[in-house]
Amino acid sequence: MCRRRRRGTIGPVSIHPPQGSFDLTGRVALVTGASRGIGRAIAAGLARAGAQVAVASRTRETLEGVVREIGEDRALAVVADVTVAEDNQRMVRETVDHFGGLDVFVAVAGVNRRKRIVDVEPEDYEFVVGTNLRGLYLGCQAAVRAMAPRGGRPSGKIITVGSLATVQGVSVGMSAYAASKGGVGTLTKQLAIELAPEGIQANCIAPGFILTDLNRNFLGVEPRRSWVISRTPAGKFGAPEDVAGTAVFLAAPASDYVTGQIIAVDGGYLAGSDWG
Repeated sequence: MCRRRRRGTIGPVSIHPPQGSFDLTGRVALVTGASRGIGRAIAAGLARAGAQVAVASRTRETLEGVVREIGEDRALAVVADVTVAEDNQRMVRETVDHFGGLDVFVAVAGVNRRKRIVDVEPEDYEFVVGTNLRGLYLGCQAAVRAMAPRGGRPSGKIITVGSLATVQGVSVGMSAYAASKGGVGTLTKQLAIELAPEGIQANCIAPGFILTDLNRNFLGVEPRRSWVISRTPAGKFGAPEDVAGTAVFLAAPASDYVTGQIIAVDGGYLAGSDWG
């Protein structure tokens, strides 16, 4: 007996994801702050997923190590300072000239100076906000201009990197940092709205306490270590590679209907603590 499907219902759904939904083969990515830590891990993760990757930071020596790790046939080192408008334009131009296009832009470069607000000098504020927010804005602007529609599919992915300070207040001495990272979250939402008609998605990753070589001497000592772990449901620090997986998802076709989101990679920190 043949049963007709009612109008308005959907038929059988495959339990298998679309072929290549996490495959970045043929995609070109540019990652700032890629010489170490989270940026380096994201660049390597995108490359493992098949992307060709331009890695940018201010120091060529550290970038060359990243290029060797990824493979010189699939990576490009671009020396650039994201606080300089011309450098943002040049790093995008060099990426496009070398690989033939730009599909994914990941803005990781960030800095901090820990001072109570009463002690923050204008130069401190400009250094932090100039890198974390203004530099990110300039990079996104240059990247979007280089992203062109391709055969009807979404034409680009913007991935910003915020922090816990993107969604809540953090520790004393972080006012300039919090101002910059809060701005990153709102800017990302605005980009999602503005760029959706052009087929570009914009999302923000908010890492929690990620242990890197740069912050190991700060986070990895007592009593900070015990404080962080006691308030993180996962019971441990994150690693840069934990953030890389989320970046691959946001860069891939699997996330083509995801935009304007702030995705925490924090071991459950923002969900709340288990007080027993």
